[in-house]
Amino acid sequence: MEDNIFNEITADLRRDRMANAWSKYGRYIIGLAVVIVLLVASVIGYDALRTGQREAASARYDALLSEIAEAEADEKITRLLAFGAAENNGYGALAQFSAALTQAEEGQFDNALDGFDALAARRALPDSLRDFASLQAAIILLDSGGSLSEIEARIGDLVEDENGLQPMAREVMALAYSAHDKPLEARDLLMQQMTDNSVNSLARDRAQIMLQNVKGGLLALPEVKEDEGAE
Repeated sequence: MEDNIFNEITADLRRDRMANAWSKYGRYIIGLAVVIVLLVASVIGYDALRTGQREAASARYDALLSEIAEAEADEKITRLLAFGAAENNGYGALAQFSAALTQAEEGQFDNALDGFDALAARRALPDSLRDFASLQAAIILLDSGGSLSEIEARIGDLVEDENGLQPMAREVMALAYSAHDKPLEARDLLMQQMTDNSVNSLARDRAQIMLQNVKGGLLALPEVKEDEGAE
């Protein structure tokens, strides 16, 4: 009985450590996501210089952003979703990304998850954007207490395959493993992160800090007692 209670306390402490890590670094990951969206906007804006139709879409999107700049979150979401539904182009997709990110920031996790899943399934989008949507869906699930299998279904391939989002996918998956009492799996991913030469120094530093939290949880695990009746 005492061992069971100790195991539960240890698991709770380990989850608390990683929850603290997520509260510190999760927003940084989401911040990176916003940067990626802005880069996408820049690329679309560049393409718009070559196509009159896209240039018009760019002007409509810029006008929308100006109109909703000071609006309440719900109005922003509604206007962005309406724009996304009306515009069958890159700017429409960008509006849907922005709407889902705003929903996530407002704690509307179910709606945000639906939005990112829909974008990830949209075959007309480049693979990089679909992967980005899958990563954001995994972050939503992590923030909202989703199951490990749901998170793995979104970003398992991103963790395994070399791609631009692999470092972020490793972080999210490592946090998910820790939150679901799988410290060994989390440790393995963080070790990969630290030894990957393609990962920037900031990401390696975060991995090292999170690894210390994981190791702390491993060290706190109770020792297995030998059967007192064994000879």
